[in-house]
Amino acid sequence: MEPEQSSPLERLAGRRFAFYPAIRNVEHNEWTLESETWSEILAKNAESGREIWIPRAHVGEVSSSDSPVLILGLKRELEYKAGDVRPYRQSVVSIPGPRATKPPDEIAEQEPEAPRRSDSTTDSKTFSLIGRAIALGVLALLAFAVLVSGGFSNPFAGLFRADSSTSDQRYLSLTAQDGYYDVTAKVGDPENETWLSQENADLHFQALDYPARGYVVVMMGGSRSDVRYIGALHQPSRKILDSARLGGGGDTSSLLKNLPNF
Repeated sequence: MEPEQSSPLERLAGRRFAFYPAIRNVEHNEWTLESETWSEILAKNAESGREIWIPRAHVGEVSSSDSPVLILGLKRELEYKAGDVRPYRQSVVSIPGPRATKPPDEIAEQEPEAPRRSDSTTDSKTFSLIGRAIALGVLALLAFAVLVSGGFSNPFAGLFRADSSTSDQRYLSLTAQDGYYDVTAKVGDPENETWLSQENADLHFQALDYPARGYVVVMMGGSRSDVRYIGALHQPSRKILDSARLGGGGDTSSLLKNLPNF
């Protein structure tokens, strides 16, 4: 019999952790892992004692550092509503514009529209349009087949490829154990520094900007005095160039994908 594989969340057993991003409508972001199945995990809020089931499809990686608390990444933003956890969706309200109205005199003077007569050429035009559509569809399929088979290179491919070039790749020497002074020693002093979280937040994110080199180094920590490297982003496309490796074998890419806008 093959040995039973350990759970990727075994580091959370008996320890408190925080979700990132935090679950909406839950005030205190500190939890313990109570149970897990192949499809869900059961988390208990350390403040209120509320227990919630979270599908594994939304669960990401566990942080390698537990200073000041372990982080369990979420692949998308969730909300607690009506006793259940579900993906958070921002509601968009469409406001109709004002209708244009005509003065009563213009409405009264407007003559009724004459009924349209059927055009004897309508059918022929319809068949002509259908024939053109079929011909264009066949040409598109042939062009796609040639591109897939490598018959010739796609002349438009370069127009849609995101530019992710940088002047150097010093960020590749950084690890999840590197603090602010380690980063500046290896990469250099940033031109700009930006905090992406409020001072009273549970987690603090800092962006060290190197615009001349074409990238941004991202730091994270439980306090502003103790932040660690979690990855590098291309500037200005925000494409992930590097993510810090976690002790469990994963990385911090899920954290980088859910950063606040900056």
